[in-house]
Amino acid sequence: MSTNEPDHTAPLADHIAAAGLPAAHSFVSGTFRQGGGPEFTTCHPGDGSELATVQAATPEFADAAVAEAAAAQPAWAATPPHERARVLRAAAGLIEAQAVRLTTLIALDNGKTTAEARGDVMVAAAHLRAAAGWAATLEGITLPADGTTLRMAFREPVGVVAAVIPFNTTFMFAAQKAGPALAAGNAVLLKAPELSPLAAPVFARLLTDAGLPPGLLQVLQGAGDVGRRLVEHPAVTMVSFTGSTEAGRQVMRSAAGGVKRVLLELGGKSANIVYADADLDAALHATVGGVFRNAGQRCFSGSRLLVEDPVADAFTARVADLARSIRVGPPFAPDSQLGALISAAEAERVRSMVETAVGQGARVLAGGERPAGLHLGGAYYAPTVLEIPPDLPKVPDIVYQEVFGPVLTVQRFGDAARAVALANDSPFGLVGGCWTRDIDRALTTARQVRSGYFWINSYGALALDAPIGGVGLSGAGRELGRLGHEAYTEVKTVIIDTAASAAPRWY
Repeated sequence: MSTNEPDHTAPLADHIAAAGLPAAHSFVSGTFRQGGGPEFTTCHPGDGSELATVQAATPEFADAAVAEAAAAQPAWAATPPHERARVLRAAAGLIEAQAVRLTTLIALDNGKTTAEARGDVMVAAAHLRAAAGWAATLEGITLPADGTTLRMAFREPVGVVAAVIPFNTTFMFAAQKAGPALAAGNAVLLKAPELSPLAAPVFARLLTDAGLPPGLLQVLQGAGDVGRRLVEHPAVTMVSFTGSTEAGRQVMRSAAGGVKRVLLELGGKSANIVYADADLDAALHATVGGVFRNAGQRCFSGSRLLVEDPVADAFTARVADLARSIRVGPPFAPDSQLGALISAAEAERVRSMVETAVGQGARVLAGGERPAGLHLGGAYYAPTVLEIPPDLPKVPDIVYQEVFGPVLTVQRFGDAARAVALANDSPFGLVGGCWTRDIDRALTTARQVRSGYFWINSYGALALDAPIGGVGLSGAGRELGRLGHEAYTEVKTVIIDTAASAAPRWY
């Protein structure tokens, strides 16, 4: 067995042991603790086996965690930026050193394949290293002097950040939010997702082991009421949320009373446009990977394929063929290319959406069912391709709804103007992409499609030094890059009067 990968042949009990699950699943005061609230059971999506019993945080437990964060934050803000960066780099090193264990933990917690789980581990470490790089380089400005005053603007931490993270890539999102916030001198309270609660507290433990003082990164378990408690708490000064659009609306409402800063990355229904002159081989594999990776549970999935008429039939057939060839299987099986969805309920929801779409005229070209031969307790759904005939009196609802599962809709178009119109026929605006050898058309399409992020001759690769975020129902604000790190700071202007004694009296 390779020392860089989990033992794929081991029984599930051995994987649970190898993951080193703690006995308690909130992380407060630098240690794992029970939240004291109602208990819930979390299961492995691959077969439905019980993994752990988790206690939600009581309101009193959450309030105490916020109070500790608020007390710890000023000293951390006063810590030299290079020291904050050192802690983040040390944490990245610990994550990389424990990659096998963490890969096992994530595959258990989420149901994704071990290859994808290991990717989450490596990206989390990269996020922390990137954040460390920004710690000492976030700059203020000086303004031109007018002869008697010197004017400056400084960047300061916002204070206490409540970060609500999603189930699909919990470990990675913990790093994506905590890294920049901690680099800027803030304290962070992570609300772990109820459907995958196990990875976030382990992430916080690693940061503490790397030298982060207690109270600066804490993890609370529970449902929406715990998140609301954090969002509404008067000592919380900023909310960073990634999740569904409806939940994002609730976060905005809860934060409104305190007039808190809110950073939202919400749902998506992104269009991937393939023009007839594209490199169709490259477009094919990126299209399939762009929608089916992580079982389609990615907010930026290219879940709407738009194909130009001259190549639509042949390209769509190739997409369907490739989708049918994807090996769906248990997360720890070495030949699995696509693992389970997060829960049986989610798999059933996806099945119901596809069934409704077929009833509204969509044609199933691949998938559309639960794969045969897999564990009955597993939350599996086959990669599904739905063709949307252009002559339907009404476009099926699934074209406009975020499925958050392995489902691709295909529509055809006649020219670039129609492609852009179809791409923009959505309330979402997170990402998009197009494939063409015509650079003018590529850039025109990129500028005309309403989205916060856009790929040309690529789909799905994120750059840690470039901001990402959405428009419309896909959110507000940006993460990653300079803008994403500046989002966790306040700007303070300071003016020095160098001739105060000579100033005329106001009276």
